[in-house]
Amino acid sequence: MLKFTNKDVEDYYDQTEVHYRIHWNLEQSLGLHYGIWEADTKSVPEAVINTNRRLMKLGEIAKGMHGLDAGCGVGGSSIFLARQLGCTMHGITLSKKQSETATGYAQKAGVGELCTFSQQDYTQTNFADNTFDFVWSIESMETAPDKSKYFKEMYRVLKPGGKILIADIFKPYEYDIANEKEMQTMLNGWAITDILSIEGLKTTATANGLSIHKLEDVSPEVEKSVEKIYQACVWGRIGTKLYNLFKDASPFSKIHYTTGLAQKPTYYEKKWGYYLAVCQKPK
Repeated sequence: MLKFTNKDVEDYYDQTEVHYRIHWNLEQSLGLHYGIWEADTKSVPEAVINTNRRLMKLGEIAKGMHGLDAGCGVGGSSIFLARQLGCTMHGITLSKKQSETATGYAQKAGVGELCTFSQQDYTQTNFADNTFDFVWSIESMETAPDKSKYFKEMYRVLKPGGKILIADIFKPYEYDIANEKEMQTMLNGWAITDILSIEGLKTTATANGLSIHKLEDVSPEVEKSVEKIYQACVWGRIGTKLYNLFKDASPFSKIHYTTGLAQKPTYYEKKWGYYLAVCQKPK
């Protein structure tokens, strides 16, 4: 089973950002994640923003709160929360390039004074204890090889009563990833070693002093995103092979389409689901 370093994760995002710009309308969505499709959703950017809105409401985020966007990507969620509620946000990412891109997007959106970004590891940050009202993690927590280190650090930086808001993929039931080659293909192409089961989420959060405050299965609502990623990767496979006839693609760019192809059958086989979770630190 492959284990990924922080440098691997940074390389993944830096090498594949162009794919998200082409296929996921990154300039509008400002998000690299699965979107939630509601009855009136018409586009990927709308679906991505739906995820922000649903998680914000589920976590009961209030005006002016101070949040940590742990695994902030290009800053879309931080910008959304700053614009919607005037939250002051600090986004952290393993990618220096992403932190610089996020800073530029925040300034362009007119919330540069509310949003700051830095290159940091969310398992060992430089923030003081009890700093944030909430931690925000959309499709970033599962990247940590040791999930307990993530929860331990987020507990430390949260104020008493603070919450961790998570939107991510989880195993609906416990199984060994070593026996699931297609799941390995899906995860490894995203520089992820393994993902927690729902039961594993509860156990790991509880072991680090947190309680599961809310949990919502929204798997059916990401189906359109699953299909769109699959279609993009069908074409991406052709593009990658043509590109490599003339140039040598970067390692993650070369295999990125395999992830998109693998995520569809594993979704329908219910090897993974998409969940929104709120974990709370005691008051």
